[in-house]
Amino acid sequence: MALRGFCSVDGSDPFWEWNVTWNTSSPDFTKCFQNTVLVWVPCSYLWACFPFYFLYLSRHDRGYIQMTHLNKAKTALGFLLWTVCWADLFYSFWERSLGKLLAPVFLVSPTLLGITMLLATFLIQIERRRGVQSSGIMLTFWLIALLCALAILRSKIMTALKEDAQVDVFRDVTFYIYFSLVLIQLVLSCFSDRSPLFSETIHDPNPCPESSASFLSRITFWWITGMMVQGYRQPLESTDLWSLNKEDTSEQVVPVLVKNWKKECAKSRKQPVKIVYSSKDPAKPKGSSKVDVNEEAEALIIKSPQKDWNPSLFKVLYKTFGPYFLMSFLFKAVHDLMMFTGPEILKLLISFVNDRKAPDWQGYFYTALLFVSACLQTLVLHQYFHICFVSGMRIKTAVIGAVYRKALVITNSARKSSTVGEIVNLMSVDAQRFMDLATYINMIWSAPLQVILALYLLWLNLGPSVLAGVAVMIFMVPLNAVMAMKTKTYQVAHMKSKDNRIKLMNEILNGIKVLKLYAWELAFKDKVLAIRQEELKVLKKSAYLAAVGTFTWVCTPFLVALCTFAVYVTIDKNNILDAQKAFVSLALFNILRFPLNILPMVISSIVQASVSLKRLRIFLSHEELEPDSIQRRPIKDAGATNSITVKNATFTWARSDPPTLHGITFSIPEGSLVAVVGQVGCGKSSLLSALLAEMDKVEGHVAIKGSVAYVPQQAWIQNVSLQENILFGRQLQEQYYKAVIEACALLPDLEILPSGDRTEIGEKGVNLSGGQKQRVSLARAVYCDSDIYLFDDPLSAVDAHVGKHIFENVVGPKGMLKNKTRILVTHGISYLPQVDVIIVMSGGKISEMGSYQELLARDGAFAEFLRTYASAEQEQGEPDDGLAGVGRPGKEMKQVENGMLVTDAVGKQLQRQLSSSSYGGDVSRHHTSTAELQKPRPVEEDTWKLMEADKAQTGQRFYVASSRQLKRLESVSRSPVYSHFNETLLGVSVIRAFEEQERFIRQSDLKVDENQKAYYPSIVANRWLAVRLECVGNCIVLFAALFAVISRHSLSAGLVGLSVSYSLQVTTYLNWLVRMSSEMETNIVAVERLKEYSETEKEAPWRIQEMAPPSNWPQVGRVEFRDYGLRYREDLDLVLKHINVTIDGGEKVGIVGRTGAGKSSLTLGLFRINESAEGEIIIDDVNIAKIGLHDLRFKITIIPQDPVLFSGSLRMNLDPFSQYSDEEVWTSLELAHLKGFVSALPHKLNHECAEGGENLSVGQRQLVCLARALLRKTKILVLDEATAAVDLETDDLIQSTIRTQFDDCTVLTIAHRLNTIMDYTRVIVLDKGEICECGPPSGLLQQRGLFYSMAKDAGLV
Repeated sequence: MALRGFCSVDGSDPFWEWNVTWNTSSPDFTKCFQNTVLVWVPCSYLWACFPFYFLYLSRHDRGYIQMTHLNKAKTALGFLLWTVCWADLFYSFWERSLGKLLAPVFLVSPTLLGITMLLATFLIQIERRRGVQSSGIMLTFWLIALLCALAILRSKIMTALKEDAQVDVFRDVTFYIYFSLVLIQLVLSCFSDRSPLFSETIHDPNPCPESSASFLSRITFWWITGMMVQGYRQPLESTDLWSLNKEDTSEQVVPVLVKNWKKECAKSRKQPVKIVYSSKDPAKPKGSSKVDVNEEAEALIIKSPQKDWNPSLFKVLYKTFGPYFLMSFLFKAVHDLMMFTGPEILKLLISFVNDRKAPDWQGYFYTALLFVSACLQTLVLHQYFHICFVSGMRIKTAVIGAVYRKALVITNSARKSSTVGEIVNLMSVDAQRFMDLATYINMIWSAPLQVILALYLLWLNLGPSVLAGVAVMIFMVPLNAVMAMKTKTYQVAHMKSKDNRIKLMNEILNGIKVLKLYAWELAFKDKVLAIRQEELKVLKKSAYLAAVGTFTWVCTPFLVALCTFAVYVTIDKNNILDAQKAFVSLALFNILRFPLNILPMVISSIVQASVSLKRLRIFLSHEELEPDSIQRRPIKDAGATNSITVKNATFTWARSDPPTLHGITFSIPEGSLVAVVGQVGCGKSSLLSALLAEMDKVEGHVAIKGSVAYVPQQAWIQNVSLQENILFGRQLQEQYYKAVIEACALLPDLEILPSGDRTEIGEKGVNLSGGQKQRVSLARAVYCDSDIYLFDDPLSAVDAHVGKHIFENVVGPKGMLKNKTRILVTHGISYLPQVDVIIVMSGGKISEMGSYQELLARDGAFAEFLRTYASAEQEQGEPDDGLAGVGRPGKEMKQVENGMLVTDAVGKQLQRQLSSSSYGGDVSRHHTSTAELQKPRPVEEDTWKLMEADKAQTGQRFYVASSRQLKRLESVSRSPVYSHFNETLLGVSVIRAFEEQERFIRQSDLKVDENQKAYYPSIVANRWLAVRLECVGNCIVLFAALFAVISRHSLSAGLVGLSVSYSLQVTTYLNWLVRMSSEMETNIVAVERLKEYSETEKEAPWRIQEMAPPSNWPQVGRVEFRDYGLRYREDLDLVLKHINVTIDGGEKVGIVGRTGAGKSSLTLGLFRINESAEGEIIIDDVNIAKIGLHDLRFKITIIPQDPVLFSGSLRMNLDPFSQYSDEEVWTSLELAHLKGFVSALPHKLNHECAEGGENLSVGQRQLVCLARALLRKTKILVLDEATAAVDLETDDLIQSTIRTQFDDCTVLTIAHRLNTIMDYTRVIVLDKGEICECGPPSGLLQQRGLFYSMAKDAGLV
């Protein structure tokens, strides 16, 4: 009874008295309790929080807030409160000095309270210095203080109202002042202060209101209401979205993950790797074969004592996001414990209803308690979810950033194992998996915790009979486990076929023009459908599995309850199932239901995430290029006069392959022009790649002095304006820019383009012709003003006239770059006399080297080569292709050329298609929309049985309106992330050559942030809705309990139990109901996008039965253009105008004209890739516009300008419908001069072609296209610059093949090399879309018109 003496002098005041506080109709606390506990509770709370909070504040500094009226008021009130407390204390001292005996509590409590008020004032100031705008800690403190003071206030008023009360006036007055001050403090701390100085939000045009929202607004998510209302009134635009919080942006999140991953990799690499590398000692004598080295390496690896363990990506993610995510553990634990207050209070309520004598206020007290605990539960739960979702979002940002950064540095051999489609999948699907997991992962410990607690409380309620229920649960576990394992296997299979499907769709979209020209759609449609069929099989199985799973989960809780009650009643005669036992147990079983249902989902989610984790880990652990394999010296380095030095160097594309270039030695003095010549596939392009550090250096020494610019053989064009393509991240200098455009012959093209150099170029440069793309690529290199220029045959895609202009003004001895070091890969013999050094390559070695004169004098292979051709070919050489024979990633840019032409796309799509919906758009639509349509939704079983939702509907109307638009904005901003990524992968060698990686990483981060800007509000909107909804649900609980208490005398305990235990469940169901209908509303966007896609215009039907031409049509091959005109889109000008020409059967006609004159457009018209705008084309008296597209396209053959191959066997590429025998295929290969190459391959005809045919050189791909044509052998053959990418010898062979094999056919050739068409019967010269000359070549030469000037440029006259 020490407390009695502490509270009052004579010990008359007890600390606690049940009769005063509980068993009475007007409850009150004893004076002692009021003076001790009610005063000390708020104090102890603040002192307990202080050390942790102080630590937190010292770590998180947001910049200080200037003094505001709000802050001054808070501080002043704090000092006032302190004064009030100390007034009390001094009053006690004064009383003491008068000789009154006082209890110690009157000295202790005011002292303690006074010091605490000082601490509060101190904290208010610290928060201001640290930039905290609104503090939850202080708000809670004032709230607790107010609640405790309320109890005392009521007691004081009740005491004062009694008849013969003695009132301590001074202490009562100070208390009333204290109470009102605390009340004001509480109100003030609900408001938020202004934002700190120097914070980011000041410069931000549209900052997120979250950081400056008050604490109450944050926990109820009130701050997003503005956006919800706005979205309800009018559709949201991307400009309405708030900027991301700084800690969610890519620049904050990604570097941390990358840094941690590097550390982890370094740890796992430490020991074994050194041993492995020692075996690859390049100093090995040449004699020892490669095999040996590998065996030795293996032996050494086996000897190494410790196993090489994989770096763990999970650890890295945990390190990066763990600390923030750990807060969610706390919230989750609190929520789990609070879940059990419901059933416990229900128990008390039922016993209250049973007990007729209990005072009424107890019922209201329980009701209030129930409501408060429910509301707190709601707030805590949604804070938890918010943390989880934000963590998920950050993980996604980090994963995309890390994958992007990795993709810029992986080696080419690693690129082979991860195609573009797979890498895009890593970014979309797998990153999404982690987001889904973040919300579930806590259930791993939380679900068992809930189960154990529920079982414990049930045991207290029902005794051992609970074990019957437990047995049922345990019996269900292995069943669920088996299903989870099955799900995993299906999951892996599904991912695999999904990768394959997306890869194939990628290729189809990339090569759509070729598919159309060959009429191969059906073959590929079948391929896609076959993969999809596999996928559907797996999906069907998983759907059945999911159905069985759902069934068992729904049954489990019901069975558990049934068994438990049955056993409880039968065990013992005395066991009676009354309302209290039954309903409390049911409420507990309902709690049990959730963790048991969710566990299987969690397991499957973890399973999926682990699959994704492994895929990501493998990708992030790929080998990286070693940029230091090549010495880059600064240009100022006076020591060396040579700008490039290569000594005895051997290079390979992949460590596992034999080297592509061996024993290369040469040095190039500064400022010289070097030509590299040689046959198709002899390693010319590989030599340039080697200098760019794109290949693995096996041995030797390479040094380069100064910066490098690179023009790849197949131009890489970004989806930005033409000007940005040329500037490539540099500043614009008007004069120089104009000079560059002039030199690269781009001026005429700028006049044609709709808005000059501001014209937006479509993806992969769809609206430029092949030659224009090449010149833009050249201009980009020239503009960046480097020291060394590597040109990979840039003159191949342009006609003779332009080629000559470029050589003279850019590359040649008098061009813009005359003082730079230039290496030019070329096939054009006419330029060779003007270069300083010629390097002749064959089979991956340098066979001879020297100036033109020296090589002629030496009379070696080169001289012989010249003699053969110089006579025939005083003319512009055309593209080479020098890819190394095999293994050619990095050479991927396939062009859709000649302008807008190919804009025609997918399935039967119209022109507008490709230019408007970019590849990224198609693929992301293809991914996410189908994925969303397939995702199973875990709908709680009774969701729809509920009619209570009317109240919720108004909130939902707001929500759905905004949520749908946010979802739309999110999916619209998602496409650019993927398409930019794709573009980067295609141009990765160019980006590395120009050393622009940083800029591209920044761009990618920006695009990801743009996407997350739409995603973040949609998460918060979800929480906003849920909090509002659960409050409606909590009100239902409140009223159910309240009415039970009000009419307690007319209700049975059973009814009370029923109504309250079910109202406890209502919140969950309301939540699910609205969540599900909203999910459906927002995910229906996927259907909307697919619908929109299916409604794009289609091309004409493939077959028209009644109009089908006879099977032997065309017999003669006579082609007639009658006043023919063509345009690419309704709103564009005509590209071809008034074409009138008749070509007789068997005629050979050449079509020439400078780049962009409409040569390829003519062929597109012939194949009806674009329908005519006016006039018609007649073949053998059949108007081609009247028949089905396939009937037309199967009867004419084209060898297209850009050779496209699809991944699959070589045989599939030649004959996808398998309608020819192997003999026929071999014959066609022999005629195409590929027989030697193919028969040398290990798998011959079944040789697997890589994506886009990268493991063949461009020239070899061109020959494969020739073999296709020879196989189809139709009456009409179109060659679209088909020999541009082969060397002159091969070109000759091809021309002779065409002359012999197609001598009775009509041949239309679009040519840049005029010598190929000099022996044709007629030549048509096009200019600006009209025929300006037409006649036999000799006649045109005498006219001295356009044709003559072109021939002169080519050196033929």
